[in-house]
Amino acid sequence: MSKGIIVAGFGAIGKTTLGNKYQNVIDMESGMYRWDNTGFEDIPYEQRKGKKDRPENKDWPNNYYSAIIEAMKDYDIVLTSMHWHLLEYLEKNNIEYYLAYPTLDSEEILEKRCYDRGNNKVFTDKLKINLKNWYIKLKDYNPKKILVIEKNEYLEDVLKKEKLL
Repeated sequence: MSKGIIVAGFGAIGKTTLGNKYQNVIDMESGMYRWDNTGFEDIPYEQRKGKKDRPENKDWPNNYYSAIIEAMKDYDIVLTSMHWHLLEYLEKNNIEYYLAYPTLDSEEILEKRCYDRGNNKVFTDKLKINLKNWYIKLKDYNPKKILVIEKNEYLEDVLKKEKLL
């Protein structure tokens, strides 16, 4: 296993579960860096997603980039969100990364996972739209490899198949 690999993954593929399951894996949930979560601490994290009434953190996105680079020193796998600007940052700085992306026929499963974990309709609808939008945009990026997540798979399954976990 490589030390400090970055896996930028689409939503609802199992990043948080994976980060909670393995000590050598960290899920760098972008919302913890993007938003000032002051006053929202009593709301479970998954239920905060899609809420736009939180002010954006003034250090975003540089605070996220810095945290990812630091995490690479301590973890074998650093799981990140898929943001256009993050991928551009990684490429501009010659930082190797993998992309984990579900197949287009996964929409219903992803939607169910979102609702099961407490995400709201705004977040879930955006995720479904992004599934198609990102698929078109993937060709614009140069990851080390695209990790394809089949309809009934999770990120953990694919990382094991690829011998990255």
